[in-house]
Amino acid sequence: MRVVSTGIAICVGIYLLLLLLVYVFQRQFLYFPDQSVTPQSDLDTMGIMTVEVRSGLDAVLQSLWIEPRVSDSPVLLFLHGNAGSHYDRIPIYQALAREGAAVLGVGYPGYGGNSGAPNETELYEAAQINYDWLIQKGINSQQIIIIGESLGSGVAAHLASQNEAAGLIMIAAHSGMDEMAQRQFPVFPARWLVKDRYPSLEHIDHIDMPLFWIHGTKDELIPFAVGQRLFDAAPEPKRTYPIKNGGHNDLWNRGIDGIIRDISVRLVSSASPADTAL
Repeated sequence: MRVVSTGIAICVGIYLLLLLLVYVFQRQFLYFPDQSVTPQSDLDTMGIMTVEVRSGLDAVLQSLWIEPRVSDSPVLLFLHGNAGSHYDRIPIYQALAREGAAVLGVGYPGYGGNSGAPNETELYEAAQINYDWLIQKGINSQQIIIIGESLGSGVAAHLASQNEAAGLIMIAAHSGMDEMAQRQFPVFPARWLVKDRYPSLEHIDHIDMPLFWIHGTKDELIPFAVGQRLFDAAPEPKRTYPIKNGGHNDLWNRGIDGIIRDISVRLVSSASPADTAL
């Protein structure tokens, strides 16, 4: 009995130690930033500007900006996922701007040369001050389309619940990081330990704009059913674009830039944006 008790105590101790490590280092499991920066000389050849946006505390973040071809073009505010940086998404920004739209690729704290460390509060603020930067440039809110991919969909849902825009596009969206954490660490009570929750299910009911959801049917990281649950909870008007056999990281190779360009033009050119989603 003593051997059994000792064995149980050791197993419990190991479990609790692992639980502590997962809790303490959870942000290292969630965020995978790349601090590489593309030289401005290279950006100039691509027609991309580096712009500085400032928070209320006068902290500075750098984002990437592609000017619109005409003043009433769609303006896409792009919130990327948890890995890489906004610089990694330059080919995506170029594809989205192909027909004249403007693109603001939001730079997060701790990503792509920006100071700070990523967390839920900081990413929400980064999204907000980039949105405010567009408004301060004189861009009408009904030209702005908020786009969030993967983890960025949670940031986008929060931003859309707090501001006006022509529409919200969510790519490979999750319902909340508490659910995703539990899926990743099923042997732990992970959903109760998450610091950065990104509770999209709580925010989605408060958006007042057309919603468009794009998701791969074979997404191996955020299952299609998870995105479907979020979509089902959203108010009308809304529309879904299931990408047959699409995974989590290959959607841009499957032509979703064309879907987004089409949505954006119809939203901004329509006198009644809500009708375009029906």
